[in-house]
Amino acid sequence: MEAVEGHSEDCPHDIEPYVDADGNAYRFGYGLNWSGPIRDARTARYVRD
Repeated sequence: MEAVEGHSEDCPHDIEPYVDADGNAYRFGYGLNWSGPIRDARTARYVRD
C-alpha cells in the first residue's frame, strides 16, 4: 500500500519496477501491445454477437 500511496498517477515512471525471484524487472508498460484487439487462437473461442 505504501508504493500505491507514494505513486503519482500522472508520472508513470516514478516507481521502482517489480523484480521477481529470478531478477527479471517488470517496468511500466511491460507486456502491453497497442496495435489493437488480439485476433488469434487465444480469442477465437470468444465470439461477439
